[in-house]
Amino acid sequence: MLFFDPTHQVHNTVNGNCWQTKGKKGTVILSSNTGRKRISVLGAIDSITGDCTVITTENNCDKDMVILTFNEIRKKYSDGKDIVIILDNASYNHAYKTVEEAALLGIRLIFLPTYSPNLNLIERLWKFLKKIVLKNKYYKTFNEFRNAIESFFVNIQIHKKNIMKLLNHKFEIIIAE
Repeated sequence: MLFFDPTHQVHNTVNGNCWQTKGKKGTVILSSNTGRKRISVLGAIDSITGDCTVITTENNCDKDMVILTFNEIRKKYSDGKDIVIILDNASYNHAYKTVEEAALLGIRLIFLPTYSPNLNLIERLWKFLKKIVLKNKYYKTFNEFRNAIESFFVNIQIHKKNIMKLLNHKFEIIIAE
């Protein structure tokens, strides 16, 4: 069972501190960029093993990119067993082409309830990515920015212990009355 979702990271500085008046004691000045270019990372994570499958692209996320990611997942898990992917209700996830291709690949899709990103464990990985790679960091060029994101995933094993702590299955059930 995998948790799937894309994240879109803009080439700009992510402020990891609070804003305050310039010049006050403790002020940290960070350079920034135009924020006009971005990287989309389509990823799936196994919450038991922490194994991650990702595709990075400068293109928009659409059904074709989702299908490409599903094909990469099938290659990684090539033992022929069914794969279950938990994902949100984005239109590209529900597209007929996406659903048909998933079925052909032996992938069962389970869609989360609307407006419940907290149930998708990969959101925790995206938050960790921002903390490690983006918060309070300035990348002068887009290539430096892209390389930092890609390097995080190439070297993800060094963060595995911390990532596994984030991927717990403890959810609080709230019953609406």
